[in-house]
Amino acid sequence: MATTPAPARVAEHILTAAAVREGLSPPELAEAMYAASRGTPLPSRVDRAVRQAVQAARTRDGAPTTHHEPPLMPLRVDAERALGRFFDARLRLTAHPTDPVTRRDFEDSLFTLCVLMGRPNAHAAVSDAVQYTELEA
Repeated sequence: MATTPAPARVAEHILTAAAVREGLSPPELAEAMYAASRGTPLPSRVDRAVRQAVQAARTRDGAPTTHHEPPLMPLRVDAERALGRFFDARLRLTAHPTDPVTRRDFEDSLFTLCVLMGRPNAHAAVSDAVQYTELEA
């Protein structure tokens, strides 16, 4: 589910469809998803229902969807600030690799870039942020 970019409204529809498919209430499904985020494996029927609902949302009438809305881009100054925070945290982590506070700052800066750039992984987020901030205004 986390790898499927979707607005909150669409995500709610996907999860509701999965709950209905398995005869669960949406709160029951949400509880199972929350437990899974904390390390408890999803029951196989819930996992299957979520996968099927996500796949159905990704396709229309069995054909892959081709319409993509343009991404909502952050303010350039926000991207520059987040990128600077990331590079600063990376330098501090290189200098102090065992410091848990430095590690947490580094991970927080990566998470911020992922959210800001709308990317599911750190490498893509950093790459996109660098390209975005280097564009001429």
